[in-house]
Amino acid sequence: MNIKTEKDNNHLKMILEGDLNTSTAQEVNNAYIADEDGVNDVVIDMEGVSYISSAGLRVILFIQQEMDDIDGSLTVCNINSNVMEVFRLSGFDQFLKIE
Repeated sequence: MNIKTEKDNNHLKMILEGDLNTSTAQEVNNAYIADEDGVNDVVIDMEGVSYISSAGLRVILFIQQEMDDIDGSLTVCNINSNVMEVFRLSGFDQFLKIE
């Protein structure tokens, strides 16, 4: 998993590339935690993600809950059809802001 983060004041963009699974979900979590101070707007760009497991869903849910707790915002963007199908089947498309 390659993770690039771009932080600008209260905005954090995370650009993910690779599979988001049990082995890599902790890396995403750690990258978020490293840059979370003062952040209330997170964008996760998933253009480079071809697969997501339940561990990947958990880390996205964690970030969503963190943003909910501070009245912040999470947007997930550039999702391919395979990952979008997982979001639909899991119900994540019902509460995530997806672009």
